[in-house]
Amino acid sequence: MTRREVFPIINCSDLASTRAFYEQVFSATLLYRFPGEGEPEYVTLGIGDGRLALGSGTTQALYGSTPLPATGHAVDVCLYVDDLPGVVAAAQAAGAPVPLPPEPMPWGETVAYVRDPEGTMLLVIQAPA
Repeated sequence: MTRREVFPIINCSDLASTRAFYEQVFSATLLYRFPGEGEPEYVTLGIGDGRLALGSGTTQALYGSTPLPATGHAVDVCLYVDDLPGVVAAAQAAGAPVPLPPEPMPWGETVAYVRDPEGTMLLVIQAPA
């Protein structure tokens, strides 16, 4: 079977706490970890119908340099949720900055921006009921 999918990998300075954030705030479930024993260097998490990976990004990667931290704002990771106010409250309880609290958009969705522990900008969306 051929795999054809796209999913982001967030490079982490603290994989364990970033993983705990996604599990707590987005009810992420562990789909895969490497290595299988001891502290993981990489995990794949399931969030709804999607996947998000976290990797230890503090050492040189296969392409020869260390991944840059999530400063600036080149990419948003977009997550659809059923309860945006609840997710934002859970993120705030976890200490996450919320640059934009839930706000209705003209196209009908309600959006918020949250930063994960690594500084990655998360665009969190609730579709209209």
